[in-house]
Amino acid sequence: MYFKSLLLTAIAASKIVADEIVTVTNTKYVTNACLENAANSLLPDNPTNLQQGIPIFIVQEPVVLTKTRTHTEAVFVGINGKPFTKSQESQPTSSSSEDCTTYTTTIYATHSYETTLCQNNNCQTSTYTTVIPQTYTTSSINQQIAGQASTTAESSNFNSNGSNSAIESFSGLVAANASVRTAETTTRTIFTASTTPSVTSTPSQTNELLPTTRSNPVAPQSVVNESKSITIDVSSITEAVTVSSVALNYTIAANIAANSANSSIESSALSSAPSSSFSSISSIESSSLSSAPSSSFSSISLTTLSSIYVNTYYSNSSIGYSSSTSFSVESVPISQSSSFASDSSSSVLSSSSIPSSSSSSSSSSSSSLSSSSSSSVIVVPTVAAAYVGNIFSAIDTNAPPAIFPREQLPLGIPSGVNNNGEPIGTNKFYSNLYLSDQNMMVYTWPYGTFWTKNNFAGYSVQHVVESQRVFGSDHTNNPGVPSYYFNPTNLEEIVLSASSFTKDNIQLGLTNIESMSALVTLSTGSDADLNNLQIPLVQGMGMITGIYNGDLIPVINSVYGFSTLTVEQSDALNSNIQKYKAKLSNAAEWLIYITLPNSNIDFELTADTYQSLKGSKSVDGLIVQVAIAPDEESLEKYYDAAAGMYVTDATVEGNAAGSSASYSFNYATKGQSSSGSPIVFALPHHLKSLNSGSSSTGIQVLSQTKGLMTGFLTNTLSFSDTIEDISFLPSDATYSTEQLTLLAQVANEELAVNIPNTVKNMNSNYFSGKVIDKYAQILLVLSEIIKDDEVTKDTLESMKEAFETFTKNEQYYPLMYDTKFGGVTSTSAQNGDTGADYGSAYYNDHHFHYGYFVHAAAVVGYVDKKFNGTWAEDNKDWVNSLIRDVANPSKSDTYFPVSRMFDWYQGHSWAAGLFASNDGKNQESSSEDIQFAYGMKLFGQVINDGAMETRGGLMLSIMRKSFEDYFYFKSDNTVQPESILPNKVSGIFFENKVAYTTYFGSPDNFPQYTHLIHAIPVTPASAYVRTAAYTQEEWDDQISTFIDSVTDGWLGIGQLDRAIHDPKSSFDFFSSDSWSNNYLDNGQSRTWSLALSGGLLN
Repeated sequence: MYFKSLLLTAIAASKIVADEIVTVTNTKYVTNACLENAANSLLPDNPTNLQQGIPIFIVQEPVVLTKTRTHTEAVFVGINGKPFTKSQESQPTSSSSEDCTTYTTTIYATHSYETTLCQNNNCQTSTYTTVIPQTYTTSSINQQIAGQASTTAESSNFNSNGSNSAIESFSGLVAANASVRTAETTTRTIFTASTTPSVTSTPSQTNELLPTTRSNPVAPQSVVNESKSITIDVSSITEAVTVSSVALNYTIAANIAANSANSSIESSALSSAPSSSFSSISSIESSSLSSAPSSSFSSISLTTLSSIYVNTYYSNSSIGYSSSTSFSVESVPISQSSSFASDSSSSVLSSSSIPSSSSSSSSSSSSSLSSSSSSSVIVVPTVAAAYVGNIFSAIDTNAPPAIFPREQLPLGIPSGVNNNGEPIGTNKFYSNLYLSDQNMMVYTWPYGTFWTKNNFAGYSVQHVVESQRVFGSDHTNNPGVPSYYFNPTNLEEIVLSASSFTKDNIQLGLTNIESMSALVTLSTGSDADLNNLQIPLVQGMGMITGIYNGDLIPVINSVYGFSTLTVEQSDALNSNIQKYKAKLSNAAEWLIYITLPNSNIDFELTADTYQSLKGSKSVDGLIVQVAIAPDEESLEKYYDAAAGMYVTDATVEGNAAGSSASYSFNYATKGQSSSGSPIVFALPHHLKSLNSGSSSTGIQVLSQTKGLMTGFLTNTLSFSDTIEDISFLPSDATYSTEQLTLLAQVANEELAVNIPNTVKNMNSNYFSGKVIDKYAQILLVLSEIIKDDEVTKDTLESMKEAFETFTKNEQYYPLMYDTKFGGVTSTSAQNGDTGADYGSAYYNDHHFHYGYFVHAAAVVGYVDKKFNGTWAEDNKDWVNSLIRDVANPSKSDTYFPVSRMFDWYQGHSWAAGLFASNDGKNQESSSEDIQFAYGMKLFGQVINDGAMETRGGLMLSIMRKSFEDYFYFKSDNTVQPESILPNKVSGIFFENKVAYTTYFGSPDNFPQYTHLIHAIPVTPASAYVRTAAYTQEEWDDQISTFIDSVTDGWLGIGQLDRAIHDPKSSFDFFSSDSWSNNYLDNGQSRTWSLALSGGLLN
């Protein structure tokens, strides 16, 4: 009705001026960037201020997700007893600074959060409201209003441009803005140590040595030569080629058939697909679409509510564009029995007609293009970012293909570890709790924790102190620069325990094992179901919480000993909460909150010994929470406001609308706090996309290896991000005839091999993946740049045959489905060799290994579809099994853990699998992390899985932020310690350590290993995540100092990485007359290197 009323208004206006030729409308509708760009592309000669012609209305519908935050407050009571409004409060009357009159002000703040999510036939609205009475007793009007949140109503509507709620400045996020209840505090000291206690335990300050003897991941070229009867006719290359990004190139019919089985589309609608193209790609140049034929809109009738993901196919003629193009729509929620026109980001477009001037202009533009340029325009698939809906919908919920035999890894799981049959995360922060002796560090961020089985039996908590960090230099190429730093471990700073726990009887249980959380249960074993101490471990939790069940008497130990213990009483605390402050002999000060089931219970915490605090009795359901005290005492009020509520789990949820994505960490909670919220912490890279609705406390705590974390009083951290258009090839690149000739000559040379046998001969899935992807990249160049269909088809058939080795599971190390942990993994360890193939059987490096196969499958599937093939669909289950193993997005897929490798909280993957380490999980190659997300994104595009494609794009966007802060050391990096920045790259990045080295060689002898393992392989995604500004610095400060002495495959990798910031020098290297194939890794081709560097150059 809204659209109809607008259209009627326009018609009425036209009738008023019926005697005139010109129709004028003064109404302007602001749309999202995606919709606006598409409209401008279709109507290139119709600026928004145009006053002539028939009015065309483009009206935006509400999209998938709407979030509203309001903050209202009641009337204030002033010091004179008179009420005043907020506007009066913002400009208080002046008073003498010596006025010490005491007054009380009560504020009632209401926070309301509403989220509406529509999927399929259902729309669900969730509202969260908290009313916070805030009582201030003070003697200064300035103190009364200090730190108080703004009372201006805020509204955030998630739309497709994704910029409305993004934070522009981090300072606003770090500064305290959460409103909490405060009151006068009475402090009473209940214990003071008469002597300084002696520490009976020594923390680990020894650098955990890393092996450097693993196989070099870069190997010489190894091929099975074979002469070819079909080769590229180099003499046929007579004109330049331009690669232009426009849209995805699959037919609408194929897409609808493949992606919308639950949708009914009238056949007449398909047959009447108009000759226009509509795309939401914000980066499309108007010149590309201006040459399209005249356009009109048609409707497609849908009989069911569904999300349709449709792409477009553009064929090519010698002048650059075919005479007709296909209709393209986005994935949008459609009402039942409704019709819709060409749609972007859930917007409705309608037109009675397109002005004829636009058509003639388009035709003229097309003619101009063909007459003024002698180059062919090659259309390359680019990410349309057109998906609208749930980013984390399941890829598949069926069992993995039977080609993977069902077996179990030969690794025992300790008794007490039970996940009720659900897959167990293998590369997660809690893995040490079921590996080795189960007593290595577990990092929840910001705290480090571990199970203590000595005289202080219990669960230990420690925090990071910058002055205690250990820096060292070992086997480095940068004298005077630390090559590593780490934090001391196993400190036993605070130990949650019970009077009945001893080193001989304490037992650990691990249950509720999820992607971002796990539940530790300590007991004496005999009656664990009744008497136990539960400690939920959740990433980002602001306090460590212990829940005492049964008749356990709480005990809090510290190996450092307690210097003082005070109890604080305040009306700001709920009546059933006790607050203590413990100062340790190491000068650290900890807050301790005791939450009782009700306020009538008589309980107190006292010093039993100088190293032990003990509760006066057992209380079933008593909660103990500990947190390091903030440097500013005034900030303790936020911990007070969170006390009593604790987080038990966190899940990642998200939606997309076109190129905009919204996702959140949603914390499940138990208990009650005065604010109605728990306290959680965000990492530095989170602040770059955190939405403004979050309530900052101003509390910052140092993390292990990722700088200062910021506390928020909330149960949801929500983010907005943008999905970039990163596709198979560099866009808007022109290749001269000379470049094309060289490309063709080199491709002929590199294709003179038996591709299937070359791939099959590899004795490692890692190297097989790299080699098959090398030839996939050559196939892409043949198809999209050289455009030789005969050679493309011949190579395509060879690639299909090469894949059969793996889809039939006949490779050197076949894959199996591991029923113990839930994953598709290598059989290489079934004979006991856990280190074979880089430890991949034990879930090491799966994203590194599988990423090459997934990317290669995306290329093969894409090219095959151009020739009307079905290879991608036929082999989708096999490829998807690899993706599900690494990056299963949903718990509804019960065969794999959610997001095995990629850590949504940390912003990147962890490569280490089922191998224990006191420094936690680690990752050695950030670039192969990029490769997997990139390949997944492209494969999602090929099989029309919009959620997968969008999710891969979101992962790349998040990695760009996190790598910039943690892995890549530009000179302006403010997260990592300044002393290590000259290294320019992290090396192996652990949860608790940064080590400038590799597992296969140290930088004193092979600096190229440490730097370029973060560059391999180099693709268009590399240029997005590894920015030109960074690669320029790394080249100037480091790589340029040693690259001239490198003569093997690392040289080719380094020179191709150089193309990101200096494509000319890179192209000159690969096109040099003094070229040697020794410069190439077995997974890199000269053909691809010339295409990528040349594409970035032109």
